[in-house]
Amino acid sequence: MGDKHVRGILLGARMRFLNAQGAIPKQRVLDSLSDADRATLTGVLLPNSWYDADLLARLDDAIAATVARGQRRELFRAMGRYSADLNLGPAGVQRPYLREGDVHFLMRHVPRMYTAVHGEGRRTYEGTGERSAVIRTLEGKEANDEDCLTTVGWLERGIELSGGLGARVVETRCRAKGDPFCEYRCEWR
Repeated sequence: MGDKHVRGILLGARMRFLNAQGAIPKQRVLDSLSDADRATLTGVLLPNSWYDADLLARLDDAIAATVARGQRRELFRAMGRYSADLNLGPAGVQRPYLREGDVHFLMRHVPRMYTAVHGEGRRTYEGTGERSAVIRTLEGKEANDEDCLTTVGWLERGIELSGGLGARVVETRCRAKGDPFCEYRCEWR
């Protein structure tokens, strides 16, 4: 496996998000992709298998082009939230990383979770207070704003699922803007 790979869990979450948009948008997205991409995405996506990270990027672009209706930022944040609901929810494969009433339990495990599904890069966790933390993404694939928005949505929803109220996640530094890492300041009550 090379560095530019992601686990099927990410592709599966995007496909389930796409399914939730309805049959017509789903078909339009699939029709916009190559035959090879379409065959992979409509076949069996194994959660623990590695897939080309560029396939995820192409799928994200196709979803945004078809579904966003001029609201790309909101769409990517919504995809992150959906992924957290799916994977951290009651039947989710990442559910063991969730402990009701203990947001820091989830935050401490974000680096391990990231490494488990991305073939490159890493994330760090820093507890900054009883109800705050900083997550940083270092190295890895080339950063883009939309990937960061997906992370913001995922972190927000993860905090909520852990019992944190008023979740607020702000990206204060971004590799896509020339910073050495992406930094997400997380707060809740």
